[in-house]
Amino acid sequence: AVVSTQSTGKKMLSGMPAFPESGPSVASLEQRVKNMKSSRANQKFTAHFTNQSKVSINLIWKDYNGKEEIIRMYINPTTMHGENTFLTHPFIARDSDTGELKRFNFNGKKDYVFEGLEFGVQRDASNIIEIVD
Repeated sequence: AVVSTQSTGKKMLSGMPAFPESGPSVASLEQRVKNMKSSRANQKFTAHFTNQSKVSINLIWKDYNGKEEIIRMYINPTTMHGENTFLTHPFIARDSDTGELKRFNFNGKKDYVFEGLEFGVQRDASNIIEIVD
């Protein structure tokens, strides 16, 4: 993949912004996201995604074929979005303007991909998942 600089002056890899030097590489994160997809499950829960980052984000569900489906666009900072979903459905959050992946924070775990089963959500509880920088 080729690293280039677009009009923003930020490093880009395959059209996506670079992450801070201390974090995982853009290529490894994007490859991980590309390979993810939802699997069928019967266990439902409600996720309350709250944007604690400094930018507007798009909340994206990875469907059964691995395609990114935007669930909600431009969730502004401090805004919450509730979503009824299943334990085995992965979500990602991207900066609405740059496409940069944002991390989820729940139950003491932080990751760039949120899946209820992996994060240990409670099926009958208020699951407030933070989206952070």
